[in-house]
Amino acid sequence: MADTFGLLKRIGMKKFDQLKDTFQSTGERVDKDLPLGLRIRGMVDIPQVDFILAGDALKITYPGPSCIVASYGFIVMGKNMIHRFYLQASENVYLLQIVTDDRKAVQECKLFMTYDEVYPDDWDFWLSERDGYIGYQMFDTKDGTRYLRVWEDQDAEVVVEQDGKGNTITRIPPVEFLETVYHDQFGKESETVKNDSMLYGRHVNDTLDEYLLVSAVNEQDGACVRIMAGIELESTSLKVI
Repeated sequence: MADTFGLLKRIGMKKFDQLKDTFQSTGERVDKDLPLGLRIRGMVDIPQVDFILAGDALKITYPGPSCIVASYGFIVMGKNMIHRFYLQASENVYLLQIVTDDRKAVQECKLFMTYDEVYPDDWDFWLSERDGYIGYQMFDTKDGTRYLRVWEDQDAEVVVEQDGKGNTITRIPPVEFLETVYHDQFGKESETVKNDSMLYGRHVNDTLDEYLLVSAVNEQDGACVRIMAGIELESTSLKVI
Protein backbone atom coordinates (compact mmCIF):
# COMPACT_ATOMS: atom_id res chain seq x y z
CA MET A 1 0.00 0.00 0.00
CA ALA A 2 1.37 3.40 -0.96
CA ASP A 3 1.64 6.09 1.67
CA THR A 4 0.29 9.57 1.13
CA PHE A 5 -0.12 12.56 3.37
CA GLY A 6 -3.69 13.33 2.43
CA LEU A 7 -6.17 16.07 3.20
CA LEU A 8 -7.85 14.32 6.13
CA LYS A 9 -4.52 13.33 7.68
CA ARG A 10 -3.29 16.91 7.51
CA ILE A 11 -6.49 18.22 9.08
CA GLY A 12 -6.33 15.60 11.81
CA MET A 13 -2.78 16.53 12.76
CA LYS A 14 -3.65 20.16 13.44
CA LYS A 15 -3.36 21.01 17.11
CA PHE A 16 -6.12 22.79 18.98
CA ASP A 17 -4.08 25.95 19.34
CA GLN A 18 -3.54 26.00 15.58
CA LEU A 19 -7.31 26.13 15.12
CA LYS A 20 -7.75 29.32 17.12
CA ASP A 21 -8.32 32.67 15.44
CA THR A 22 -4.65 33.37 14.72
CA PHE A 23 -5.14 35.00 11.32
CA GLN A 24 -5.43 38.77 11.25
CA SER A 25 -8.92 39.94 10.40
CA THR A 26 -8.04 41.36 7.01
CA GLY A 27 -10.14 40.92 3.91
CA GLU A 28 -13.50 39.23 3.52
CA ARG A 29 -14.16 35.93 5.25
CA VAL A 30 -14.80 32.94 3.01
CA ASP A 31 -17.12 31.36 5.56
CA LYS A 32 -19.76 34.09 5.76
CA ASP A 33 -23.47 33.18 5.69
CA LEU A 34 -22.96 29.42 5.69
CA PRO A 35 -25.75 27.01 6.68
CA LEU A 36 -26.75 26.98 10.35
CA GLY A 37 -24.16 29.64 11.13
CA LEU A 38 -21.30 27.13 10.84
CA ARG A 39 -17.86 28.65 10.35
CA ILE A 40 -14.19 27.75 10.30
CA ARG A 41 -12.79 27.55 13.85
CA GLY A 42 -16.34 27.35 15.19
CA MET A 43 -17.72 24.35 17.08
CA VAL A 44 -20.72 22.08 16.65
CA ASP A 45 -22.36 19.45 18.84
CA ILE A 46 -23.61 16.34 17.01
CA PRO A 47 -26.67 14.60 18.55
CA GLN A 48 -25.87 11.18 20.00
CA VAL A 49 -29.30 9.55 20.04
CA ASP A 50 -29.02 7.61 16.74
CA PHE A 51 -25.62 6.22 17.75
CA ILE A 52 -27.04 5.04 21.07
CA LEU A 53 -30.09 3.39 19.50
CA ALA A 54 -28.07 1.66 16.77
CA GLY A 55 -25.51 0.23 19.19
CA ASP A 56 -22.72 -1.62 17.39
CA ALA A 57 -24.65 -1.90 14.11
CA LEU A 58 -23.09 1.24 12.60
CA LYS A 59 -19.71 1.54 10.93
CA ILE A 60 -19.62 5.24 11.82
CA THR A 61 -18.96 6.00 15.48
CA TYR A 62 -20.03 8.97 17.55
CA PRO A 63 -17.52 11.85 17.17
CA GLY A 64 -17.98 13.14 20.69
CA PRO A 65 -19.15 16.59 21.80
CA SER A 66 -17.93 20.00 20.63
CA CYS A 67 -16.29 19.18 17.30
CA ILE A 68 -14.14 21.94 15.81
CA VAL A 69 -14.70 23.02 12.19
CA ALA A 70 -11.10 22.75 10.97
CA SER A 71 -11.74 23.32 7.24
CA TYR A 72 -14.59 24.12 4.88
CA GLY A 73 -15.19 22.92 1.33
CA PHE A 74 -17.88 23.61 -1.23
CA ILE A 75 -19.11 22.05 -4.47
CA VAL A 76 -21.49 23.64 -6.96
CA MET A 77 -23.95 21.07 -8.35
CA GLY A 78 -26.41 22.76 -10.69
CA LYS A 79 -28.68 24.95 -8.57
CA ASN A 80 -27.54 23.23 -5.38
CA MET A 81 -24.52 23.90 -3.21
CA ILE A 82 -22.80 21.11 -1.30
CA HIS A 83 -21.19 22.47 1.86
CA ARG A 84 -18.54 20.29 3.50
CA PHE A 85 -17.43 21.03 7.05
CA TYR A 86 -14.39 19.01 8.11
CA LEU A 87 -14.69 18.41 11.85
CA GLN A 88 -11.75 17.64 14.08
CA ALA A 89 -13.09 15.25 16.69
CA SER A 90 -11.28 13.39 19.47
CA GLU A 91 -9.87 10.55 17.36
CA ASN A 92 -10.83 11.19 13.75
CA VAL A 93 -11.76 13.75 11.12
CA TYR A 94 -15.47 13.76 10.31
CA LEU A 95 -17.26 15.31 7.34
CA LEU A 96 -20.51 17.16 7.94
CA GLN A 97 -22.12 17.55 4.52
CA ILE A 98 -25.02 19.95 4.06
CA VAL A 99 -26.79 20.47 0.74
CA THR A 100 -28.69 23.70 0.11
CA ASP A 101 -30.89 24.81 -2.80
CA ASP A 102 -30.83 28.08 -4.74
CA ARG A 103 -32.73 29.75 -1.88
CA LYS A 104 -30.11 28.52 0.63
CA ALA A 105 -32.64 26.20 2.26
CA VAL A 106 -31.18 23.00 3.72
CA GLN A 107 -32.17 19.96 1.64
CA GLU A 108 -29.91 17.32 3.17
CA CYS A 109 -27.60 16.89 6.14
CA LYS A 110 -25.29 13.89 6.57
CA LEU A 111 -22.35 13.11 8.84
CA PHE A 112 -19.53 10.91 7.48
CA MET A 113 -16.46 9.27 8.98
CA THR A 114 -13.60 7.64 7.07
CA TYR A 115 -14.11 3.87 7.24
CA ASP A 116 -11.31 2.78 4.92
CA GLU A 117 -8.77 4.13 2.43
CA VAL A 118 -7.25 2.18 -0.46
CA TYR A 119 -4.21 3.23 -2.50
CA PRO A 120 -4.72 1.23 -5.71
CA ASP A 121 -2.10 -0.17 -8.05
CA ASP A 122 -4.96 -1.00 -10.45
CA TRP A 123 -7.18 2.03 -10.93
CA ASP A 124 -9.20 0.24 -13.64
CA PHE A 125 -10.70 -1.98 -10.96
CA TRP A 126 -12.29 1.09 -9.44
CA LEU A 127 -12.86 3.43 -12.39
CA SER A 128 -12.95 1.40 -15.61
CA GLU A 129 -15.66 2.82 -17.87
CA ARG A 130 -17.01 -0.67 -18.48
CA ASP A 131 -17.04 -2.29 -15.05
CA GLY A 132 -15.26 -0.11 -12.47
CA TYR A 133 -16.37 -0.97 -8.94
CA ILE A 134 -17.30 2.62 -8.06
CA GLY A 135 -20.77 2.82 -9.58
CA TYR A 136 -21.68 -0.88 -9.25
CA GLN A 137 -25.23 -1.68 -8.17
CA MET A 138 -23.93 -2.87 -4.80
CA PHE A 139 -20.83 -2.36 -2.69
CA ASP A 140 -19.48 -4.84 -0.14
CA THR A 141 -17.16 -3.79 2.68
CA LYS A 142 -14.30 -6.02 3.81
CA ASP A 143 -16.44 -7.62 6.51
CA GLY A 144 -19.11 -8.57 3.95
CA THR A 145 -21.68 -5.88 4.77
CA ARG A 146 -23.60 -5.05 1.59
CA TYR A 147 -24.78 -1.58 0.60
CA LEU A 148 -26.98 -0.81 -2.41
CA ARG A 149 -26.51 2.10 -4.79
CA VAL A 150 -28.54 5.18 -3.82
CA TRP A 151 -27.76 7.50 -6.71
CA GLU A 152 -29.30 6.45 -10.02
CA ASP A 153 -29.08 7.54 -13.66
CA GLN A 154 -31.11 5.29 -15.97
CA ASP A 155 -29.76 6.96 -19.10
CA ALA A 156 -26.18 6.09 -18.12
CA GLU A 157 -26.88 2.64 -16.65
CA VAL A 158 -25.24 -0.40 -18.26
CA VAL A 159 -25.48 -4.12 -17.47
CA VAL A 160 -22.08 -5.42 -16.39
CA GLU A 161 -22.87 -9.01 -15.40
CA GLN A 162 -25.49 -11.54 -14.30
CA ASP A 163 -25.43 -13.46 -11.05
CA GLY A 164 -26.05 -17.19 -10.68
CA LYS A 165 -29.81 -16.64 -10.55
CA GLY A 166 -29.91 -14.70 -13.78
CA ASN A 167 -30.33 -11.31 -12.12
CA THR A 168 -28.60 -8.45 -13.90
CA ILE A 169 -26.04 -6.29 -12.10
CA THR A 170 -25.73 -2.75 -13.39
CA ARG A 171 -23.27 0.11 -13.18
CA ILE A 172 -23.50 3.84 -13.67
CA PRO A 173 -20.49 6.19 -13.87
CA PRO A 174 -19.47 7.85 -10.60
CA VAL A 175 -20.39 11.50 -10.17
CA GLU A 176 -17.39 13.72 -10.90
CA PHE A 177 -17.00 17.03 -9.10
CA LEU A 178 -14.36 19.52 -8.00
CA GLU A 179 -14.27 20.71 -4.40
CA THR A 180 -12.63 23.90 -3.20
CA VAL A 181 -11.37 23.52 0.37
CA TYR A 182 -10.42 26.40 2.65
CA HIS A 183 -8.29 25.82 5.74
CA ASP A 184 -8.65 29.30 7.24
CA GLN A 185 -11.33 31.97 7.46
CA PHE A 186 -9.81 34.30 4.87
CA GLY A 187 -8.83 31.85 2.13
CA LYS A 188 -5.07 32.17 2.76
CA GLU A 189 -4.77 28.36 2.69
CA SER A 190 -6.83 26.49 0.10
CA GLU A 191 -6.72 23.58 -2.33
CA THR A 192 -8.83 21.89 -5.00
CA VAL A 193 -9.84 18.24 -4.69
CA LYS A 194 -11.26 16.11 -7.52
CA ASN A 195 -13.79 13.45 -6.53
CA ASP A 196 -15.38 10.61 -8.52
CA SER A 197 -18.06 9.42 -6.13
CA MET A 198 -21.00 7.08 -5.64
CA LEU A 199 -23.39 6.88 -2.70
CA TYR A 200 -24.60 3.55 -1.29
CA GLY A 201 -26.90 2.73 1.61
CA ARG A 202 -28.39 0.00 3.80
CA HIS A 203 -31.15 -0.27 6.40
CA VAL A 204 -29.82 -0.55 9.94
CA ASN A 205 -33.23 -0.64 11.61
CA ASP A 206 -36.76 0.60 11.00
CA THR A 207 -35.81 4.23 11.47
CA LEU A 208 -32.13 4.46 10.54
CA ASP A 209 -30.13 4.01 7.33
CA GLU A 210 -26.36 4.02 7.03
CA TYR A 211 -24.59 5.30 3.92
CA LEU A 212 -21.27 4.66 2.23
CA LEU A 213 -19.76 7.46 0.18
CA VAL A 214 -17.15 5.81 -2.04
CA SER A 215 -14.84 8.24 -3.84
CA ALA A 216 -11.73 8.19 -5.96
CA VAL A 217 -10.06 11.27 -4.48
CA ASN A 218 -7.30 13.16 -6.25
CA GLU A 219 -5.72 15.85 -4.08
CA GLN A 220 -2.47 17.75 -3.88
CA ASP A 221 -0.58 14.98 -2.06
CA GLY A 222 -1.76 12.04 -4.16
CA ALA A 223 -4.80 9.89 -4.91
CA CYS A 224 -6.74 7.19 -3.08
CA VAL A 225 -10.12 5.52 -2.85
CA ARG A 226 -11.81 6.85 0.28
CA ILE A 227 -14.76 4.97 1.79
CA MET A 228 -16.77 7.02 4.26
CA ALA A 229 -19.62 5.71 6.43
CA GLY A 230 -22.38 8.10 7.41
CA ILE A 231 -25.88 8.73 8.66
CA GLU A 232 -28.48 11.38 7.96
CA LEU A 233 -29.10 14.03 10.61
CA GLU A 234 -31.83 16.53 11.23
CA SER A 235 -30.10 19.85 10.64
CA THR A 236 -32.17 21.42 13.42
CA SER A 237 -30.68 18.94 15.91
CA LEU A 238 -27.18 20.37 15.50
CA LYS A 239 -26.00 22.84 18.10
CA VAL A 240 -23.60 25.39 16.62
CA ILE A 241 -21.37 27.14 19.14
